[in-house]
Amino acid sequence: MIKKISYKDQIYEHLKQAIIMGDMTPDEIYSEQMIADKLKVSRTPVREAVLQLRFENLVDVFSGRGFSVRPIHFFDVQQIIQARTAVESASLRALIIGLDTAEGQEILKQMEICVTQDMPATLSDKNNYDFMRADMEFHMLSVSFTGNEFFIQIMNMMRTRLEQAMFSSLKKNLRPIAAIDEHEKIFSSVKLRDTDGAIRALVEHMNATEIILCEMMTD
Repeated sequence: MIKKISYKDQIYEHLKQAIIMGDMTPDEIYSEQMIADKLKVSRTPVREAVLQLRFENLVDVFSGRGFSVRPIHFFDVQQIIQARTAVESASLRALIIGLDTAEGQEILKQMEICVTQDMPATLSDKNNYDFMRADMEFHMLSVSFTGNEFFIQIMNMMRTRLEQAMFSSLKKNLRPIAAIDEHEKIFSSVKLRDTDGAIRALVEHMNATEIILCEMMTD
């Protein structure tokens, strides 16, 4: 059956994208009624969406006043990168061990599509948002393979916070091209069943991402 997307989920995705792309900023307070009026919906689904964003540490809610976007700081990026590296290293190791399974082969196929089709396809029109989503989907593939609900939940909670910072970094002209190369190295190592090489390529990619993001925050 085709599931209908609830108003809450639609509003949540709308607000999340606005936060990631910088259309909603930390220096302004937004009211639920203002969002409801703009989207022509009642306040209830807006309130539910805002509560989900608060749970994911994307917004701060002020009783009777509204909510604001939570800024992302230098130490946030460092901690997210550290946590992601730990989760994804374990996930890549599990994927390589299970590469002979039908599920493992399907994940490998999807990883190849990400690095050879999905990410490069966004370069021609410089669609940073779509590139970033393809980038994150690549990383989620190995995590989803583990079937570990805690890994998946942790990654999803960190995902938008990191996307919030990543979107601006992709405006650097050469970063998307370099990022594709870094993902190709991870994929190639997985395909060769080189666990140490895959984890080393992941660490190099995470370190490069952290350096760029932290440089931007200190400019």
